[in-house]
Amino acid sequence: MIDKTAHEADSNPSANDVETLDIYDNSKPAKRGSASARFALFIAILALFFTVVGIAAGYKHWQRMHDKVRNNVSELAAIKQQLTQAPDDSAIQALRKELTDKANQSQANHTEALQEMARMQNQTRQFADTVASQVEQVTFLQARMQQSAAPATTKEWQVAEVAFLLQMANRELHLVNNPQTAKASLKEADALLATLGSVNYLPVRQQIARDISALEAAPAPDITGASQQIHAMMLELKPLPALSEVAASDAATTDIAASDSIEGNSLWADYKRKAGEMLNDAVVVRRFDQPLQSALDADARQHLFQLLHLRLETLRLLVLQRDNSGFHAQIALLRETLKSYYPEAQAKPLQENLDKLDKLDLQPVLPDISASLKQLESARQADNAKPPLPAADDKATTTKPPAKDTSKGGKSE
Repeated sequence: MIDKTAHEADSNPSANDVETLDIYDNSKPAKRGSASARFALFIAILALFFTVVGIAAGYKHWQRMHDKVRNNVSELAAIKQQLTQAPDDSAIQALRKELTDKANQSQANHTEALQEMARMQNQTRQFADTVASQVEQVTFLQARMQQSAAPATTKEWQVAEVAFLLQMANRELHLVNNPQTAKASLKEADALLATLGSVNYLPVRQQIARDISALEAAPAPDITGASQQIHAMMLELKPLPALSEVAASDAATTDIAASDSIEGNSLWADYKRKAGEMLNDAVVVRRFDQPLQSALDADARQHLFQLLHLRLETLRLLVLQRDNSGFHAQIALLRETLKSYYPEAQAKPLQENLDKLDKLDLQPVLPDISASLKQLESARQADNAKPPLPAADDKATTTKPPAKDTSKGGKSE
């Protein structure tokens, strides 16, 4: 096919016809060429589409990465700003110390709460034990009250009075330390049992008699006699003699000896007597066969006398209080004082009285008189355990003969 210009093609119709004919003659190969062209165009369009899609996706990814980078930059700036505004180490240490203190305080509070709970548990256990013991006591007392109900007869009243007298005897003997009152109570209880006249209470009377004999045989200190003896010692006590009296007695003894040794009325004897008197006036001779404390002045002798008087009064008070150990200790102190300060001749009567008092036992061993009360309880229980005797009306009723039946010929059934 020859290329021609458009003008030439238009001016030559025959040639156009020939070209058209050629085209029509070659119609099949032309169709195959347009299909491949369309496929190539489709491929190109598809490649262009994917290219545009890739470019769009890349742009979108770039935009997303750009936004992410910008966000990271802003976050870094915020972190830098926070770091610049962060507290220093001292504030952190203070905060840490505060947290530690609070933790320790919480631990202490927790420990204290546990201890309080343990204490409350112990108290609850103790309360429970106390309540249990009180329940037992109430049950026991209730049983005792049921057993010892108010007496209904004269005999029961008398037995209750005997029990009271026996209890009072034990109380007076062991609490008040008064054997005389205890013995009187036992005798009164024995008299009541004698008026009761019951065989069941004979063992009780025998035991009361044994208790009375034990009380009579027990040593009883004479408190009244000891008190009066101490009062007599206080009246007999005298102060120490004055020093001048001792010296005068010594001088008189010396003069008597000198006068006995110098005899005669000669001039030489007179000179010797005057020389002896002058020597006696110049030289004071004191005897030391007595304690040196006898040379005390007047105030000291008066204080010593008041001290001994006070100690004797204390000894009397200890006797009335029946303080046995203090009583004997006070006697030893009085002995030591008399031995140290008083002459032997003046202290001898007081020492003898103190020796008598030292043999006194203010708290002797008291006998046990509780057996009579136990015997009474046993006799009371045995007496209550007996069945009551039938009354007179009931006995008459039970012994009455049966009545005759007169409905059947006057014969009794």
